[in-house]
Amino acid sequence: MGLITPNDYDNLRALYTGQLRYLLSTENQTVAGLESMIKHAQDEQLKQAFQSHKQETQVQAERLERLIADLNGDADDLKDPIITALIGSGVNITRESSEGPVRDAGLLATAQKIEHYEIASYGAATAWATTLGLTEHAAALQKTLEEEKHSNELLNKIAQRTNSEAVVA
Repeated sequence: MGLITPNDYDNLRALYTGQLRYLLSTENQTVAGLESMIKHAQDEQLKQAFQSHKQETQVQAERLERLIADLNGDADDLKDPIITALIGSGVNITRESSEGPVRDAGLLATAQKIEHYEIASYGAATAWATTLGLTEHAAALQKTLEEEKHSNELLNKIAQRTNSEAVVA
């Protein structure tokens, strides 16, 4: 599939396949973004959360590769411009802030934006897989959706503390 043309998504299965390929790009780009976040975060609990999520993200990418291969054997990704922009906002935060709680708060906000985007994307893909009768796909995507929600909850807990520290920094 290379470039997307107006007729690429003429049915739900094609749209679903495209969504999986965008999600694969999202996960692959997120791994790289998390590497930078780990490097630039100061708070040890935050670094550990980013490290743990990076490992989980790699598993999620492998899961997507299997789903895409099951559909058409072509497990390449489609560059997702939205995730590129979200990760870019994290890069800007590291350039525009000093090391410490304020930067950590900004990195947390970036990570949460990514989580929310993933939650919305996996929610749609899960619904489409269910509608298409792809029950194994729906179950795998639901698992990832739950992992993303859990990651967001963890980030929320860390943010409560980190944001308080940023106020006094």
